[in-house]
Amino acid sequence: MGFPISDPGPFGAGASKKPSFTTDQAAKQITRENHRFRDRNGDQKIDLHYTVDASFTAQQKQRVHQAVQAWQDVANISFREQSNGTDGALSIHNNPRGDRGVADLPHGSTNRTAATIGTRGGAASPALGSHFSVTAIHEIGHAIGLQHPGRYNGDGANYQNGAVYAQDTKARTVMSYWSERHQSGHDFRSLNPSAPMMDDIAAAQRLYGANHQTRKTDTVYGFNSNTEREVMSLTSARDKPVFCVWDGGGVDTLDFSGFSQDQKVDLNAESFSDVGGLKGNVSVAKGCVIENAIGGAGRDALIGNDAANRLKGGAGADTLRGGGGADTFVYDNVSDSAAQSPDLIEDFTSGTDKIDVSGALKAAGVRALVFTDRFSGRAGEAVLKHDASTGGASLAIDLK
Repeated sequence: MGFPISDPGPFGAGASKKPSFTTDQAAKQITRENHRFRDRNGDQKIDLHYTVDASFTAQQKQRVHQAVQAWQDVANISFREQSNGTDGALSIHNNPRGDRGVADLPHGSTNRTAATIGTRGGAASPALGSHFSVTAIHEIGHAIGLQHPGRYNGDGANYQNGAVYAQDTKARTVMSYWSERHQSGHDFRSLNPSAPMMDDIAAAQRLYGANHQTRKTDTVYGFNSNTEREVMSLTSARDKPVFCVWDGGGVDTLDFSGFSQDQKVDLNAESFSDVGGLKGNVSVAKGCVIENAIGGAGRDALIGNDAANRLKGGAGADTLRGGGGADTFVYDNVSDSAAQSPDLIEDFTSGTDKIDVSGALKAAGVRALVFTDRFSGRAGEAVLKHDASTGGASLAIDLK
């Protein structure tokens, strides 16, 4: 099954005329029960041996290994390079004379598949977000049983005549040919996914089950990441993330503190966030619970879920919504909610939710708050007001 070079895609083109698929419907669309590896030894896990063509450059090999690992992270499937797999084998080949990819689908009783990645010309670049990186993910996806979302293969199709449903774009699946820009609310600025996206994760888990061992302890995604995955780790304000979070457990955090653009960070499963100047570029997989969010220096919107969330907007006039659960709104510095640009907490529940200003007090050298009706100029004074007409309240603290 082939993979074309690019489809820039105008914003939202044709999507409104197509049916909308849920994650489960999309996962079913790109899988077939007869196209998958079988558990030959009955150990409840698929164990595959894989080989990588020696003619790839060192950097290309690294990207291929990362692609293999990315599929293993989300599904109950294990890839071994150094030893034989009990359930099958995958060969990953280099085609220096082509700029596209092709792969076999596992079928019936077969226990061997192959994927080929073209490296001619510009296709050779293994940079994160490159054509090479998405082709590696795409072709290995085919090799474990995922198909295109529509009946297209190679040339001759476009989003309008080839996509069966609106979400057949790279916003939701690396198995699509079509740009995320065909769906409103998504723009990766010509970058490609370098790991499975939301519908890919659901599809791989439909075939093989979920890998709940992946990042099952407290994990940070984005800045200050401990994922040990390049695609989910940010180190510079120039980074442009495109990824979907799958997480096995623990208390987890989306940290986008290094960006200055206005952002939307949504912790709900099957949601999309606008991060680092892109649109709809970070998502949370179905069945995944992420507890905490940290914004950057812009005017951010942080949206919690039904877990006990810790939301820290950072600098800028942020809007925070905790959702269900006992939520904590965190302020570590005066600039996190300055008098001239205060934050708005949309759904604070008295007796359940909390506002944590301990970090800001410590930074200002204030030991404790003293509540009062009006400020007298003493650091540490706090004034809490309630507006009976709106039901809202305001909290102001003098830390100078």
